[in-house]
Amino acid sequence: MRLGAPLGVRRASARRWDDGTPRVPLGRRHLVCRWDDDALGASVRDGVLMRADWGRNAVPYVRKRKPFNVLAGVALAASLIVAPLVATSASATEDADLVGVVGEWENSTSETNKESYWEERYKEFNAVCYSHASDGGAHGGLSDGKKTVTLKPFQQGWPGDEWVVLVVKGGNEKINVIERPTAGVAYASPLNGGGQQADVSHWIVCKGDAPEEDPTEPTIVTPTLEFTEPSCDAAGEITKSDNVLWTSAPGADGSTVWTATPKDGTKFAPNAKTEWTVPALDQLPASHEDCRPDQPPAVVTTSHATDFDCESVTATVTTTTTTTPYVWNGEAWVPGTATEEVTTAEREMTADEKMDCPLPDTKVEYTAWEDGEWECGDTQVTQTREVTTTVYEYDQQGNPTPSSSTVVETQDRDLTQEEIAECPLLPGEIGSVCIGDVPYLGYEVLLPEGYEVDSETPVRITFVNPDGEDYVVENQPLAGTLLWPGASATAPKMWPGWALVDGEYVQTEGNYAWTREGVAVEFHVNPDYETAITYPEATALCANPPIGGGDPTPTPSAPPALAVTGADVSPVVPIAGGAALLLGLAALAIAAYRRKVTS
Repeated sequence: MRLGAPLGVRRASARRWDDGTPRVPLGRRHLVCRWDDDALGASVRDGVLMRADWGRNAVPYVRKRKPFNVLAGVALAASLIVAPLVATSASATEDADLVGVVGEWENSTSETNKESYWEERYKEFNAVCYSHASDGGAHGGLSDGKKTVTLKPFQQGWPGDEWVVLVVKGGNEKINVIERPTAGVAYASPLNGGGQQADVSHWIVCKGDAPEEDPTEPTIVTPTLEFTEPSCDAAGEITKSDNVLWTSAPGADGSTVWTATPKDGTKFAPNAKTEWTVPALDQLPASHEDCRPDQPPAVVTTSHATDFDCESVTATVTTTTTTTPYVWNGEAWVPGTATEEVTTAEREMTADEKMDCPLPDTKVEYTAWEDGEWECGDTQVTQTREVTTTVYEYDQQGNPTPSSSTVVETQDRDLTQEEIAECPLLPGEIGSVCIGDVPYLGYEVLLPEGYEVDSETPVRITFVNPDGEDYVVENQPLAGTLLWPGASATAPKMWPGWALVDGEYVQTEGNYAWTREGVAVEFHVNPDYETAITYPEATALCANPPIGGGDPTPTPSAPPALAVTGADVSPVVPIAGGAALLLGLAALAIAAYRRKVTS
């Protein structure tokens, strides 16, 4: 048979209940009350059991207990006989400020952090233990802003038939051990090293078997409580019988409500008084009407304050005399409403006082930064400016006087991409080339020093048509080859200015014939470069198709690095869109072309 609601609250003492009564070890027979919710006359506030009429409706039982082993200890034995009363007011004096119910304080060790420790300690009850850092799911979870742990109802099908023990850990010094905890009750975390209630760091709960119970006849006892009134010289005293368990709760106007509950093996006589309201028994303070001291004399203070006007060089001295009488506030003589008398006088500031005035702020004036000269190829430009500093110092009469100095500052500034873009692209080898019998444009251009691009193919190549639409190719690398406009490297092969008619090549004004007599080619990234390119001469292998038709000699599809023929660099010529170069390339003779290829 499971025990009903808990009967007592344990303090952190080693072997006594909270009224000082020694706790009886397990292995003996003990009287304990069993009740149901309808039979028990109890007072419950916010889910907390405050008092009960144990005498009328309690059904006496004696339970038999297996003896604990050494690890179980006296602490568990007493709590499994009488579980803790669910009332925060029943905590020990040192626990009065804690949120939640306290079982027993024990020292925190590395072993008490392990489920195995508690399973061994409560193995007589077949304990199965679980550790949780926060939410325990069906077991329960944290409450009161992480200051307490509240268990959920024990479920059928779990190991055992009730909660055996709850261990609440917080801080590094103590643990709160509650044997046979009750579901729905908030159990407190320990204090930390600073004396404040710690947040719960983790908690361990164990399931197990409830103790066996057999009926027996309890001893009838009558609780008694007496007290003396306090005086100005001493506190009142309270005397309670030691044949019952006592719990206390705050009452109205500072009083304390003491409630008696039966110990194990006892019950109250019919109509026995079980509750007493005891007024505050603290020694009467000196502020009490009966202990009021004589009124102290009024306090008179004098203060002087000097205000300085640095602009008019005038000092104003204010003298304040304050008189504060003592008045009775019902508890003590306290300072009452003060009265003040104020007088003022003016005088001229001394030289030392004027030197305490703030000096005018140091004034620093800057001219605008001016760029020096830079050339294409530079990545930075040196700037200069003048800095004039005016500071103030006091003379012997305390008057501020200025002094100024001027220096020239320099700094290096990175050229912007827009500035670097004013410089032209730098040409490498550029010209028309033959790869087999196919004409190509071979080229290499270099970016101005410091200019950056965000692509590996930033070049736009434009063959400029003086009489019509240009031929433009985008997204080209900085160096490479480009199939000549109008040319084809695959069958049927084609050449600029030629057309294939009825299987034979014939000359035409179309198919980019305008690129054969010398053409301007522009290379554009942001800086530009322009050069004049001459199409291979008529005698070149790649200049024209074979006369009379037929399939020309196959051309390699992926040429290696190409020789550029007959290119000469002309003077720099600016063009629209940024600085650019115009290179004049001489005509490319077939003999020169063959000389470069064969060599």
